[in-house]
Amino acid sequence: MTQKHFVIIGNGAAGNRAADVLREGDSHAKITIISDEFFHFYYRHRLKDFIVGNIDETSLTVRSSEYYHDKHIRLRLGQQVIKIDLNSQLLYLKHMELVRYTHLLLCTGGKPRMPEIHYRYREHFTSMITLDDAKHMKQQLPAVKRMIVVGGDLISVQITKRLLNAGIEVVFLVDRDAFWPLTFSDVIEKDFNRALRRAGAKIISDDAIVNIEKLGHMAYQVRTRSGENLECNLVGGFFGLVPQVDFLVGSGLDIDRGILVDEHLKTHFDNVYAAGDCAQVYNPQLSNYWVSIGWGNAVKLGEIAAHNMLGSPDTAIRPPINVLDYEGIEVKTEWWQEVS
Repeated sequence: MTQKHFVIIGNGAAGNRAADVLREGDSHAKITIISDEFFHFYYRHRLKDFIVGNIDETSLTVRSSEYYHDKHIRLRLGQQVIKIDLNSQLLYLKHMELVRYTHLLLCTGGKPRMPEIHYRYREHFTSMITLDDAKHMKQQLPAVKRMIVVGGDLISVQITKRLLNAGIEVVFLVDRDAFWPLTFSDVIEKDFNRALRRAGAKIISDDAIVNIEKLGHMAYQVRTRSGENLECNLVGGFFGLVPQVDFLVGSGLDIDRGILVDEHLKTHFDNVYAAGDCAQVYNPQLSNYWVSIGWGNAVKLGEIAAHNMLGSPDTAIRPPINVLDYEGIEVKTEWWQEVS
């Protein structure tokens, strides 16, 4: 009988919780986690404290290499999957290695969303999704006196407050579409602006960037539709996340906003599942799909996916946590009910 080989693409909260459940349920199977990052599993939500020096890099690490060794879980860091052959159950890695699996879980997470209107300025925007991003920003901060934050996703709120506490001037150019897939209502915008003004940020609403010019090293001029000319050292672009699924295009998987899965987190391919930010989950009670955000939701979906991979049916028919109290701003996330 062929030994089971559970392969998980993604080393975040969903993938690691799934690996734990798989090992608890099957002590003999091979379990492999593949990640294109070079870092061990870390707390992404602590990155904003890392960039301003409130915590060091060791405080970001969730698990050491010894943990995976003790659990007999193979962790492959810095390995990028560029193609999947779902019919042959093969993964193609960037360095041309082939990896065979019997069961596959996709936990590829999200990547920064870049609205088309801002795409031509993309090389000027600083974002912070990964530890690499955070390290780069941390190196730049000593030379930063003023930063312009464009957008308004939930990550940008935390970063803005940390920058202000560190004595850096922040001008926040609010983009109503940046909360996507959240609906940025008038009520949320009022609370959002009030909270950031109270923290010390300058808020610019109902305006838009029409040009970004690089004046020199860490020197930019941002011009807005209303005629504002703002100079700064960094321009932060925070427009939310979209699922990291580019390498899956053409694989045969059903992809919309994310990877379409049923209430058991299963794709229409046998033994292929998706969980976390990259999954778009069908809810038969709503006859609709939803997507999740946040650490807690990712952990739960990873657990559900693993149960189903082990043959113990579990469903994700309940929507994710639908109220976020983020830095004093309460956001009701009805967006998960949107028809795909």
